[in-house]
Amino acid sequence: MHSYLTAVMPQIASGPDILIISPETSIGIGEVRQISHFLSRRPVLSEKNIVIINSAEKLTLPAQHALLKTLEEPPGASEIYLVTSFPDQLLPTILSRIQIIPSKLPQLDQLPQLDQFALLCEKIVSSGAGERLEIMEKQKFTKVSALQFLDDLEQHIHLQIKSGSSSLTPETYSLITDTRKYLNANVSVRLAMSNLFLKL
Repeated sequence: MHSYLTAVMPQIASGPDILIISPETSIGIGEVRQISHFLSRRPVLSEKNIVIINSAEKLTLPAQHALLKTLEEPPGASEIYLVTSFPDQLLPTILSRIQIIPSKLPQLDQLPQLDQFALLCEKIVSSGAGERLEIMEKQKFTKVSALQFLDDLEQHIHLQIKSGSSSLTPETYSLITDTRKYLNANVSVRLAMSNLFLKL
């Protein structure tokens, strides 16, 4: 596997094809217009533009109606992820136009600190790209914790592959190894981990 970081590192700082909406209060018409503008352009570095809307239940009613038009006629080279724990707060017309992927794992803060990395590994490999990015953002990785996470993830994948229960291939090790090298070379932790989470 060719490392994603190796392929895009010279250009990615100028703007990856990912827009993450993480609201503090509500998500209004302005943010939906931002999404529409973002999706109207062609991808620069990758095959698709990706939009992740965290806490999608915070979309105001007018914003949901505005977003519905984009969901009804999405640009060809795009993916939109609505991440929420309260899907019942979204319009039925929105729910009818998206694929719902439930997460059955408990929240990380419900477990003792020593168990969190093991659960995190399990949650990441069983989640879609949007949820993986949300998990990454919430972890607020430092260089030390990111390297520890890579060790735990590598061990988790090894056990899953050995038992035949993983959809990941041994080539995933190459991505983990490259990410570790970039972290040790003082590449931005957020940049390195974002690309890792997208490629898993």
